[in-house]
Amino acid sequence: MIQVFENRERDAWQQPDKVVRALPIEKRDAVIADIGAGSGYFTRRLAMRVPEGRVYAVDVDGEFADYLLEHREGWGTPNIEPHLAMYDDAMLPPGELDFVFTANTYAYIRDRVAYFTKIKAALKPSGKLAIVDFRPDAQVAQHMAPDPKFRVSRDQAVEELARAGFRVIDEPDFLTKQWFLVLEPASP
Repeated sequence: MIQVFENRERDAWQQPDKVVRALPIEKRDAVIADIGAGSGYFTRRLAMRVPEGRVYAVDVDGEFADYLLEHREGWGTPNIEPHLAMYDDAMLPPGELDFVFTANTYAYIRDRVAYFTKIKAALKPSGKLAIVDFRPDAQVAQHMAPDPKFRVSRDQAVEELARAGFRVIDEPDFLTKQWFLVLEPASP
């Protein structure tokens, strides 16, 4: 499973370094959560962006926690903290996070409105959320993405996230297989 996430071919279409540079993370000591962190593909890049901060590597699979603990020092990212979550709750501390990021995970979350309402509660008042996920029509290796019939469109995600209390503030458009949204909590 880890080899699938760490496949070098992924870099060409996922553009992880460009994605992380596009995120509005302003402080070197920011507290970030990477939802669906898996092998740490994005987590370690986020951790390098906030060398004085902390990155919660959130996943429901404990196998990944062991992998991250084993590799974080070698990556030069001791600020990664594996964080075991539940399928319906990331189990993040309220009001503590500056930024929440998730890539290739949105379609797998069942009750997304309830889930991201909890994410909103974990953000500081100035906190932001970024989501990258597959377009329903994208041609992607089957082992890398859910079947197209299970993918979520950008418009559906925007509508669900609005119901969870978020509004879109940016939409980088350089990814060819995925939509990319940056959001903040909407005013009450």
